[in-house]
Amino acid sequence: MDDFEAFIIRNADADIPRLLLSCKDWPMRKELAVSTIEARRKLSKKVPEWYSCTSLVYPSAISAEQCSSSATARYKAALAARITGPDNRIADLTGGLGVDSWAFSKEFSGVLYNDMNPSLVEAAAHNFLELRIPNIKTSNMEVSASTLPSILGGFNPDIIFLDPARRSPDGRKVFQLEDCSPDLLPLIPGLFACCRHILLKLSPMADISLTVEKLNRAYESFLEKTSGEGWNGCWVREVHVIASGGECKELLVWMDREWNGPYSVFCCEDTRVLEFSGSELSSAKPVFPDSVYAGTLFEPGKSLTKAGVFNALCGRFNLVKLARSTHLYVHDSHPDGLSDSIGTLKEFGKVFDVLEILPLNKANMKDVGKRFPHSEVSARNIPFSSDDLRARLGVSSGDDAHIFGARIETPFDSGNFLIVCRRI
Repeated sequence: MDDFEAFIIRNADADIPRLLLSCKDWPMRKELAVSTIEARRKLSKKVPEWYSCTSLVYPSAISAEQCSSSATARYKAALAARITGPDNRIADLTGGLGVDSWAFSKEFSGVLYNDMNPSLVEAAAHNFLELRIPNIKTSNMEVSASTLPSILGGFNPDIIFLDPARRSPDGRKVFQLEDCSPDLLPLIPGLFACCRHILLKLSPMADISLTVEKLNRAYESFLEKTSGEGWNGCWVREVHVIASGGECKELLVWMDREWNGPYSVFCCEDTRVLEFSGSELSSAKPVFPDSVYAGTLFEPGKSLTKAGVFNALCGRFNLVKLARSTHLYVHDSHPDGLSDSIGTLKEFGKVFDVLEILPLNKANMKDVGKRFPHSEVSARNIPFSSDDLRARLGVSSGDDAHIFGARIETPFDSGNFLIVCRRI
């Protein structure tokens, strides 16, 4: 253990501003020491395997904030290996801190790590050695259509991975493809010229349909210009929505140069996965209620909601959607009548036993608030927010019930209702 590593361990929990003012035994690389201490704190739960290796260095604390977690990195590695088969080669062209490349190294025989930031590349090369990973080659070049051949050299990857930076020059978060760095759209033809498969990590805020359209159009435009013929291709093959801890974390897109069909959607909620095929999504139709009675209510989790598979949920689980813009689903049976589906539904959202459904008016809000004074409250597709509804009900947080204020549309009785439930 050298002096630098000993200093990092000794000051792992130190107050950084106080340390800067009082400490006299700083190692020579003072800025690196500060960024390493700060980054390790961010990685303690996110990437515990790296946190436990105290000899690693981190030149940027923000890179630790932006990097993949161990779980999401492993998901990407398993997906990439499924696409190409095991023991192949992958190029990570925007390597960053190197967590994804580290995960790829466990599934692939060869990994090319590239980043345009020389300090990150230097740190990654050091860290890969400390982690005893022999099959990663590092490179330091800016990614562009003209530099792709030089970056790849004779590496010949079976799949190329990119995770473009989603920060503007002034530090703002961005999510449009054109605003990320590098801009992926002009790169698509060059990437496909080098490799059949492209795997992209994009912002969880990105609109899926618009993103797929832009990516397909980028390659379509290239083919139209080079061949002089019209095209209508669909090279996006799969979209993966990764959610964890009640938050949408990542959006992954697999593009296949030899694919021309609808794309499938994979919803991953805390490692559990639901797949919706392209044909299922295109043929799915919403089912709306014919009354305001319900026995069970299902609130989709983050991955299903982000994926927008609202119509497919009706057919897949025999559910009814409360209204066109109310993303809550019900079933006539109480939960014990949904034994075949209840386990899956609970893994991908919240399932409730419906106690009563009442018109949303002042009298009913007063009555429900008195009977269930300690309840959770959610507003869906009504003119006021969850906080407003909670105030009108006069309830505080608790486990008496979960009260939804939601619009229900039926052929006979459409309007806003209070749905009083208990979570299963």
